[in-house]
Amino acid sequence: MSQMILIDAITNLSILNGVVRIECSAVGPDGQQRPSGTMIIPGAAAGAVINALIQGAQQLEKKVQEQQQMPPAGNA
Repeated sequence: MSQMILIDAITNLSILNGVVRIECSAVGPDGQQRPSGTMIIPGAAAGAVINALIQGAQQLEKKVQEQQQMPPAGNA
């Protein structure tokens, strides 16, 4: 099962019966925050999932910084 959700903010974190629930929200067309979905992660996998998100975000940040340091095409 695959479902995509837009996440602009995390509104709540909870753990119950070994399951981590991360409630997410997104800005709607009216500019207001609204619930967008819940990420559900087995507690045993939560650490690995969170670490993967952190590492992915760090890699994206590095790529963005590298692109910002490159001169625009045609201005060499």
